[in-house]
Amino acid sequence: MQPQRDAHLTELVFLDRGPIALRSVAVAVVAAACGVAGTLLVRLHQSLAAQLAAHAALNPLQTLLATGSSVRTLWPGWVAAVCFAAAVVRLRRGATEPPAGRTSVEHQTLAQLRAGLRREYRIVRCALVVVCLLAAVDSARAVAGVIAGQSADPQLLTTLPATVIEALGYVVAAAVLAVWARAFGTEVRRLGAL
Repeated sequence: MQPQRDAHLTELVFLDRGPIALRSVAVAVVAAACGVAGTLLVRLHQSLAAQLAAHAALNPLQTLLATGSSVRTLWPGWVAAVCFAAAVVRLRRGATEPPAGRTSVEHQTLAQLRAGLRREYRIVRCALVVVCLLAAVDSARAVAGVIAGQSADPQLLTTLPATVIEALGYVVAAAVLAVWARAFGTEVRRLGAL
């Protein structure tokens, strides 16, 4: 039973097919890219913060990056986690709803309903990959911030707590979405759509 359960977990992030070595390389490359992206974001933050301190004219996006994480930037991951948690509760308490589509449910064949569920499951898995990537980049940014903050960069040190809370929000959102996606996949399988 263990290999089947592991197959469902790798399926969630589209790593259920192909040679294991290739899948491992893909994970390593993505992890390294997220680490590099997080480090580059910290350096960009430091550079833009220095420009802002020198009263340089920055556009709104540059200003947001220059000021770093704060109360206004740490909420999206946590709000997403709450929404995903509500979806988990709703899925566990009730029957699976028919997939959204242009044709009303009454006029769809069983094959169309199953195809709709498969499409919805694929979209949820894509969303999971995106949220996992956001969580990985933001976590790498938090770690890079901690490392860079040891050099006593005052701007970085003031935004570090918010950066860590922001990264945790995305990690929690990814975990809750993974729980929901796995439960939804199990339900789709039970209905014979996979």
